[in-house]
Amino acid sequence: MPPEPRTRIPRRHRWLLAIAKKFRSGLDGMQIERQIVAVGDIISFLYSLPLAIAGLIWLIIKTDWSLFREHPWELLLFTVLFFVFSYLRFFLIVELRANRYGSSDGSLAGMILWSVVLLYGPTMFWLAVLGTLFEFLSNWQNHVSLTARWSQARNLVLNLAGNTTVALTAFTLYQYFGGTYPLSIISPQTVVLAFGLLLANFILLILLWAIYLIYGTWSQRVLAGSDQLYSVLYFFFLAIGLPHLAHPFAILAAGLYTQSGIPVYLFFISGMLIVAYLTRQLSWSSEESRQQSRMLQNLEQLGRAIIDAPPNSENLPDILAEHLTHMFPAGRHVIWIFPEDELAKYPLDWQPDLENIWPWLLDQTQGETFLAHEPLPWNNGAGGHNPMVIAPIKDGDSGQTFGGVYLELYALAQPWDRRALQNLCPAIQSLGAQIASATKQAKVYAQSLEYQRIREELKLAWQIQDSLLPITFPDMTGWQFSVTIVPAGETSGDFFDVIPLEDGKIGLVLADVLDKGIGPALFMTLSRTLIRTYALDFEFQPDIVLFATNERILKDSRANLFVTVFYGNLDPKAGTLTYANAGHNPPILLRSGDGAEIELLQKTGLPIGIEEETAWERASVQIDPGDVLVLYTDGIPEAQNGAGEFFRRQALERVINENIGRSAEGLQQAILDALYDFLGDIPPQDDITLMVIKRDKSSEK
Repeated sequence: MPPEPRTRIPRRHRWLLAIAKKFRSGLDGMQIERQIVAVGDIISFLYSLPLAIAGLIWLIIKTDWSLFREHPWELLLFTVLFFVFSYLRFFLIVELRANRYGSSDGSLAGMILWSVVLLYGPTMFWLAVLGTLFEFLSNWQNHVSLTARWSQARNLVLNLAGNTTVALTAFTLYQYFGGTYPLSIISPQTVVLAFGLLLANFILLILLWAIYLIYGTWSQRVLAGSDQLYSVLYFFFLAIGLPHLAHPFAILAAGLYTQSGIPVYLFFISGMLIVAYLTRQLSWSSEESRQQSRMLQNLEQLGRAIIDAPPNSENLPDILAEHLTHMFPAGRHVIWIFPEDELAKYPLDWQPDLENIWPWLLDQTQGETFLAHEPLPWNNGAGGHNPMVIAPIKDGDSGQTFGGVYLELYALAQPWDRRALQNLCPAIQSLGAQIASATKQAKVYAQSLEYQRIREELKLAWQIQDSLLPITFPDMTGWQFSVTIVPAGETSGDFFDVIPLEDGKIGLVLADVLDKGIGPALFMTLSRTLIRTYALDFEFQPDIVLFATNERILKDSRANLFVTVFYGNLDPKAGTLTYANAGHNPPILLRSGDGAEIELLQKTGLPIGIEEETAWERASVQIDPGDVLVLYTDGIPEAQNGAGEFFRRQALERVINENIGRSAEGLQQAILDALYDFLGDIPPQDDITLMVIKRDKSSEK
């Protein structure tokens, strides 16, 4: 996979990186996007920390400790209500750019807080401080990465500064302009002053976050271009503004409390509690719908891209890198094929523990989910991780696992509980199925290419073989000659030859190499060359020709193959055939007399290529006018039809006998027709070579 392009940081901002490096190591080795985010968290933490510390000191000074003695039960009630509303949080997730999300959560607890502040004064800001600390401590263990913990620390100090320095400043302005507590009556003047308090708090809060906002808009411009700034501003004002929409109702709640007491106050709060619950459910449903819609859309686009891509695996990593970045909520992922062939990974500098995950994944039949700090079965039960989903990639035919999809989710405002993780499982398993299909398609394509290459090689091999077969035959006055060879595959282990010798004599060769394919074809070429060479050296000694060929083959070849050969010297004038048969099917000599006598030219020794120092006997036979000699390989008698029956030599003899009056070519065609009728739709399973020699009745002896 090609490396991600690096974005250059403007020089005027590099000093921020230099400051951040004093508080966190490893920033230089990060990808630029993660580096900018990390620097923003550190700088925001540093500028807001003094405000948070000053605000806590100020709050301690302004605290009226006597309230805890004088109104313990009322304060306990407000504390319970505050934390109940804090629990019913809604969340907001906005995609700022590709695979980079902004997330924020909020609640209606601020309405409880400000109603109590309007009743008991600034001491009640301790509720917000305690809520912020509780949220930070409860979430700290769920964030195992250093980046996530710096983000948590940044949120902690900004929220503390907002709940102390900002809130106390707004309350001081409220008192300066005549605002009092407890809010004794609801009147236009008190409502305006209280609303001014809330507005001042909102404006000061925006100013507190302004530096972080400025840095965020700059980073968005650097990483995604200025046309994407709207998403950052939109998210920022939603994140700050949404929780504040319910704050004005705190004025009404405080007035109801002072004028009508706790029962009416609780009645109003119960209605707001229903609103808080519905808001929480709405945020859940909205985010689940967004995720499902986005995942389905991206899965469809991924499927189309895989279909449209060339049918090989070379483009699959690029396709996955393009579509997976936007498919799942912010997180890191890896898709790999056993053992560690990574098809896609984000971020590139992440090193997942694939070596230990793989043995466990082999036994899984479907996707599995793990909550943060839940024991991992491949890591000796150790926790300390982000929420994750992992699913096997299985072969569609065998069901064998050959890869995996691993998704580790960053912490967003959305709580990653079991239900949220399981909602991702169908999409991840569908992704695994698409990858399995693409991998199978690439494998089939590669096999097709390999098959095509082999076929081309075999075709070339047969062309070479065919070029070695004779295309012209010696003039044999008074004789008819016809020969054919039909390979069962792309190449043939059969061969024949017609060799011109001295005094008008002719060498006849018919041979069959054990087995089929490239190896036997090469062995055939070697055998044919040696037989032809020695036939010219020992023209009238077929037995010596076979002996010399056998010795040379066994010395020069280690193929463990053998070849059956019939080699004979034919004297056309005298009609004499002198031959040696090296384990070959006995040629059939059919006499033309009244008895139609059949004579078999039996084997005179072993096939060539089995033993050294093997000798062959020499035999002779007279071919009279009208006689027919048929030489053949075992592809004819051993041909088998769909019923499992063999053609056999007896059927061949019958066809010869029935067609003895025909020409050599006509007899050859009759034999082939009978053979193919016997086979039916079954193609021949072995090479077929057939040579027919007929002496005309008009020829002289």
